[in-house]
Amino acid sequence: MFDFEKISASRFYVAPTAERVVEFSPPGIDMDNVSRVLSLAVEAKCTELQPADGYAQVNGRTSFSLVYLDKAGAAKGVDYNADFAVKVEGDFSADDSAYAELYVMESDVEASDGLRLSAVIEVKVSAVKRQELNVLKSADDCYISNTCINLPSFIASKSISVPFDGEAEVGGEISNVLGVYPTVFVQEAKATDGGAIVKATVNATVTYVENSEIKQKDFKLDLEEEVGLDGVEKTDNILVHAAIKSSKVVLQGVTDDNTIKVEGEVSFRLQAFRTSKVEVVSDLLSISNELEVTRTKFESEAYDGSGFFKEDVFGSAMLGDNRAGALEIAALPYARCYPSKAQASGNTLTVEGVVNTDVIYLDENGYNSVRTEIPFSVSFESETVFSKDVSVKCSVMDIAAKIKKEREFEIEMTLAVMAHGYSELDGSYISQVTVGEEKPQNTSAISLYISKEGDELLDLCKAFTAMPDDILRQNPDLNFPLQAGERVVFFRGIPVAV
Repeated sequence: MFDFEKISASRFYVAPTAERVVEFSPPGIDMDNVSRVLSLAVEAKCTELQPADGYAQVNGRTSFSLVYLDKAGAAKGVDYNADFAVKVEGDFSADDSAYAELYVMESDVEASDGLRLSAVIEVKVSAVKRQELNVLKSADDCYISNTCINLPSFIASKSISVPFDGEAEVGGEISNVLGVYPTVFVQEAKATDGGAIVKATVNATVTYVENSEIKQKDFKLDLEEEVGLDGVEKTDNILVHAAIKSSKVVLQGVTDDNTIKVEGEVSFRLQAFRTSKVEVVSDLLSISNELEVTRTKFESEAYDGSGFFKEDVFGSAMLGDNRAGALEIAALPYARCYPSKAQASGNTLTVEGVVNTDVIYLDENGYNSVRTEIPFSVSFESETVFSKDVSVKCSVMDIAAKIKKEREFEIEMTLAVMAHGYSELDGSYISQVTVGEEKPQNTSAISLYISKEGDELLDLCKAFTAMPDDILRQNPDLNFPLQAGERVVFFRGIPVAV
């Protein structure tokens, strides 16, 4: 009698943010030979993510890239890795499709009796949770009314690794590579029939020593990858997470004429989503029996799509009065961006956050450095109308500094923002129907119903204990929904004139 159907739907879930302090004291470094620390660049990445019932286990790796001066005044670079684990509690289950994003919020280095590196890592774990809805689609021997509900569906996912490489002739003899700082920014992600196309740009900054001078080379490497995804249609929405998986620098060429080659891998995680309208029974009526109807509410989110934006941002940094004035900018080994707030209004997206970088410069005493923290607030106009629920990821595409005054630096950067928009979906459906006792039949020859505002045909059926065709046959001019106070008459027998 009742035709129920199991329908798959998906729900986005983001667990409360967890923080992890990573501290590392590398053994074997000769602190007597460390004169001054110039820069500490820190990256964090997820190496393994395992969702379980009630929590997600995140294993990560923190990479510290330290630049310092030895007692002879020569610049040195050294890299360290520190592994860590964090348990993120939340509404997880073992079969969730989960993803972890790691952000370096703060970093510090202490060089006294020994070397101690530290970083504060913010861990955000999101998951796509599958739901099975038992939905009433039709019913025999009943009057039913239908409605459409919007259901988001998780279609497919795939993780891939894409290599990147680039080289540049720099001339001279490179004596030491101080570090490489790569970032990746997704420029476009769109669905195709049976797959997706992803375009991204890798920016890699290599800091090195040439003829005792600290120098820098920036690489901008474009990637385009076509990925197969079963069941995907070109009208679907593609959500992409991108992260640097590995990177290294190789020196090539001949003596006094070196070539720098940077190479590595980017990991992409693609997820395809679709929002479909599904027709379900919203209400039903049996003339013969009472029906006990169970309605279930559901709340979910639909992934609306992404926007990719760039904006120039300016800031400044000051040296204290106890420092000698800067003579020349040498390098900015890294630029770390942390978005603190994202707000959408119509097609305008506003993002606030902070960019951190170290400026290595020359003064009258040699190389020195200053750590800067540059707040920003940028707004973008988007073709996509984002809902209020927007998540963003920021990276710095280009950054440069110049001396404005001897103790003031002017810093200019290009900020890249990738924004993901989500909209709330809610609704209800009939998940169970129980047939009860037989109804007492209304045998009155004539019944009168005074309508309430918004009454539908089903309300008349309930009031008259009659099927809709019979009511409409006698009242063909009814327009639904009814206005308050309308009089509807129903005859169970055709009156005969005497």
